[in-house]
Amino acid sequence: MKRKTAFAFLLLTIFAGAYCSFRYYHDSVLPDKTIDEVYTDQLVLFESVKPKKNVTFTASDPLEPAEEVNDAVVGWITIDGTHIDFPICQAEDNDFYLHNGFDGKYNNELGCPFLDYRCEGDFSGFNSIVYGHNVNGQRMFADIALFREQDYLQLHPTGALTLKDGEHTVRFFAYMNVPDNVPAYHAVFVSAADREDYIDYIFSEAVYTSGHTADELKKKDDLHLLLLSTCTYEFTDARGILIGAIE
Repeated sequence: MKRKTAFAFLLLTIFAGAYCSFRYYHDSVLPDKTIDEVYTDQLVLFESVKPKKNVTFTASDPLEPAEEVNDAVVGWITIDGTHIDFPICQAEDNDFYLHNGFDGKYNNELGCPFLDYRCEGDFSGFNSIVYGHNVNGQRMFADIALFREQDYLQLHPTGALTLKDGEHTVRFFAYMNVPDNVPAYHAVFVSAADREDYIDYIFSEAVYTSGHTADELKKKDDLHLLLLSTCTYEFTDARGILIGAIE
């Protein structure tokens, strides 16, 4: 009797182990493998259409190769020394590119960095907000969260924003760690007073600021801010926002 009980227990243990292995593969390994494949395909596509540096374009628009794949592309953001090297699209809402890739097709929720639909498509407004997912393995906008440490900003103080009129330097000066429903996500500013209040808000709520003061920025008549936003998971609906001035 004891031998039968031990044998039954052994079979139960084997079946339980096999089931757990199956669930782990189905729920963890297989999704990661799929995401790896999709992300690799995205990177190959990005590399084929990214703006080329230090070359003479046959056309005046450096985004032309990307526009041939998707005419909703409005820019390209690069931060040297990081994984941030992506096209920026803009849709009629802030939902489409949460789920679909640069080619407009569903890509397992990797999405594509996109400009808030309320912002000027040529980044000429006071505030331009770009969103991207934070995906395991430092994919998509995950590196934005690394800027929470000021030392990381010291190593990567600038980015390059390529628009239809050429490449612009973005000089980063602040990082915010905030909920997703805060005034940082305001995109429409009517008056100079509104813009000044917004600058004061950034400097009061930022984890840190560097290189600029609020008063310096207020004096700039042609100030154009760029916000790069991603999820960061420190608390419910946490967002990390890297903020720079477009030059």
